[in-house]
This record gives sequence, structure tokens and C-alpha cells, in this order.
Amino acid sequence: MRYAGELPRSRYEWKDLPGSSHQVILGRILELPEGLSVLDLGFGAGHLARRIRTRCRYLAGIELDPVAAAEGARFFDDPLVDDLLRGLQGPFRERFDLVVAGDILEHLPQPDAALAAFRPLMHPGGILLCSLPNVANVTVRAGLLSGRFPYADRGILDRTHLRFFTRRTGRALLEAGGFRVRKVVPTTMPVELALPALGRPPLAPLVRAATSLAARAWPTLFGYQFVFEADVP
Repeated sequence: MRYAGELPRSRYEWKDLPGSSHQVILGRILELPEGLSVLDLGFGAGHLARRIRTRCRYLAGIELDPVAAAEGARFFDDPLVDDLLRGLQGPFRERFDLVVAGDILEHLPQPDAALAAFRPLMHPGGILLCSLPNVANVTVRAGLLSGRFPYADRGILDRTHLRFFTRRTGRALLEAGGFRVRKVVPTTMPVELALPALGRPPLAPLVRAATSLAARAWPTLFGYQFVFEADVP
């Protein structure tokens, strides 16, 4: 089950923007007790791994792109360079307290098969942190109203996305896979990436506050992605 187009995952850079999916996932991990056993799927150049390495007793990862994996592998106890489903066959030293699937499932032709493979690898009560793009975001809706559905090199309509999700269908996917959804956090729209002037003072704090407020007030419209926290019953 390869990522569409087999494009390098390394092109997905770490996003330090407040309210981004990377920051939401990292923040949640930092709230968990230390000594975790973690599986990081699509670990790329190890941007998350290097930030959580000291909190993990065991850190494993799977990455398809060998160039990105060569940079990130040093942060892992068991870095596997392979297709996702083959990589999930391990072997791993132990079961996992936490599985991170950030910006992964939308690239797979059968995300339900990946979820089915996660569960046996996790402890009962183990946590899945999963981010999915929101295809019902206002920008996509506006494009549809004008008859446009423009694929791009990144973002919600990344041309390598094979599946599209809303908050409701993302929850349904996880629940059908046997997970119990505990929390869903909308991420803020990265408008400063499209209009860099909005990311500089004095506008940056105002823009970030406005996009954050909009995502919380109307997540299905202004949420850019959804970060799902689910566990194994």
C-alpha cells in the first residue's frame, strides 16, 4: 500500500504555526506520561521523533521514502523503510502505547486496512493520534461553488490524496476500524502560507487569533484539518 505517486514524504516540512496539526499532536504527546512506547507512521526526516525521543522508552517508525528516512532514522530504535502495510508486520520489540498517523491515511487507497493492522500492535487503551484534512473547509466549498476542485502540490487538495474526509466521515472511519474516538480538535487555517504578509508583525497575532477563533466556533467550515484522538477499547 504505497503512498500515491511515491512522492518523497520529506517535502512535508514541520509546521511550527500555532494551531497546526503538528503542534496539536506534539502538544498532546507532551501531556502524556514519559516512558512511552510509540510508533510513528510516515516519520519523514524525524521532525516529530526528535522532539519526543527523550520521552520514549521505545520509538519505532515506518517511512517509505529512503532519502527522508536516512535523515530521520537516527532518532528511532527501530526505523523501517518500507511500504506501510508491510512495515506494520514488524517485527517490533513490544506493543505500543501510542500510534501517530499524521497526514497519512488520506494518502492510502485502503485506510481501513491500515487501521485494522494498527490495533493488534497496540496495548488495550492505547492511543491513536491521527490527522486528516477537512475537505469541507471553506476554501474547498468556495471552489466548488465556482466549479473548481483544483489539485495542488500540498494542502487539502494535495494531488497525492486518494481519500477525502470531513469530521463526520473521519470519525466514522476510525469507529468502523474498532477505535473509540475520544476527542476531535480542528486545526487553524494556515493563511500566512498563502499570504506571507499576514504572518509578519503587526498582523500575525491578529490573524492567528482570528483563524483560531473561527476554527473553534465553526470547525466543519473553518477547520483546516482534524486531529482525532482515539483509543483501543
